[in-house]
Amino acid sequence: MTGASTRLAVQSPRRLVRDALCAYLAGWPEFAVVGQTAELDALYALCALRQPDTVLVDTDRLAVETVAELSRLRTAFPSVQVVVMYSEFGPHALAAAVQADITALVPGNRGLSGLLRALRVGGGTPHRAGPDGLALTERELEIVSLLGAGQTVPEIATQLEISPHTVENHKRRIYVKLGVGNQIHAVSRATSLGLLQPDPASQPPRRPREEPGRPPLVTVRGPGGGTLDDVTTVLVEAGLPFVFAATPQLDDREHWFLWHRGPRPVLLIDPQPEDWTFAEALDGPVTVVWSVQPDLADVVDALLRGVRGLVRPADVPTELAPVISLVSHGYVALPAMHFDELAQTLVGRLDERPGGVPELTARERDILDSIACGHTVRQTARTLGIAAKTVENTQARLFRKLGAHNRSAALTIAYRLGLVAPRGTNGEPAH
Repeated sequence: MTGASTRLAVQSPRRLVRDALCAYLAGWPEFAVVGQTAELDALYALCALRQPDTVLVDTDRLAVETVAELSRLRTAFPSVQVVVMYSEFGPHALAAAVQADITALVPGNRGLSGLLRALRVGGGTPHRAGPDGLALTERELEIVSLLGAGQTVPEIATQLEISPHTVENHKRRIYVKLGVGNQIHAVSRATSLGLLQPDPASQPPRRPREEPGRPPLVTVRGPGGGTLDDVTTVLVEAGLPFVFAATPQLDDREHWFLWHRGPRPVLLIDPQPEDWTFAEALDGPVTVVWSVQPDLADVVDALLRGVRGLVRPADVPTELAPVISLVSHGYVALPAMHFDELAQTLVGRLDERPGGVPELTARERDILDSIACGHTVRQTARTLGIAAKTVENTQARLFRKLGAHNRSAALTIAYRLGLVAPRGTNGEPAH
């Protein structure tokens, strides 16, 4: 093995297995997962676009037909190693795999350790350019990922500090390399090949594992004033270590997040929208303190955001420290104010609140499928036999459910949630 990471492409028809393998292998510094796909024939495009050193293929039953397809892949990309993980094999399949020069065959009963050994033996092959200059450059990958996030050409140009004309030129080259004719097809194709990876810089630092018996470290976020002074006094008198977050951004400089191995409760004072995002990134139990008596709507909103502790302003001197202790140990601590009214309101609000995977109506699914096919609003209206205004209204509801603001972002989110199937170069479902 050289110092460089082995570039891996993963193929599995099982979404859960595919995602789990990618997440596991990406955690090893010797591997870099450069793409994933559900379809075996999509590996040709993936190898050309991302130039992996090794392709990992997951198949339930290894058949001669599968070996023949992999043999053609090896002929097209002779420098790419092919590692096949299988549960059982058909007649003559093993002999065919040996003749086809498959790098390694790994029975599923060998587990992850057996798979790692096979990948390490097969890895380390020098990287070669793909045919006809089809490999996506890092800049093109960056742009197609931003398109998948729903950003416009001017927004991308501003973020990357290049001109909109340069972004458009990159888009045209991306379309050629992906074999598509428009942005929706490009996003669909790139997503189905696992090319749209989250920007590591936008992800919070990895949380260290908590160790039993460690004291909590409280992160305080809120405006200056009397309530912050009262909170600070209570924490000092109670001997609770704490830090004050001056901004709602979290990055590698937030050293307390990186080294503390005890509970990390978050205390928000009069939280603003950006504070909720900050608390979510810290991933600790949240306690909210208000500087004035909250109304019922504030309490309901806080509970729906996963808040574990609520402290009324008058109770800060006596109740704040015990509440932090309780939430740090996994309890919920709420004042018994308006309990009956609160319970009734929560039931109603929870009925309106979408779950992790939103439920779509039949019409919303039709609209989503049409978006995945690259159709315009008018084309969708003609296909479904409805008015364009109806398409726009249904599309707006779909965007709200998915948390998207345009068609490209909606398609990216829907694919990751398993709401649409991977698409081929023409936007049709891959088989």
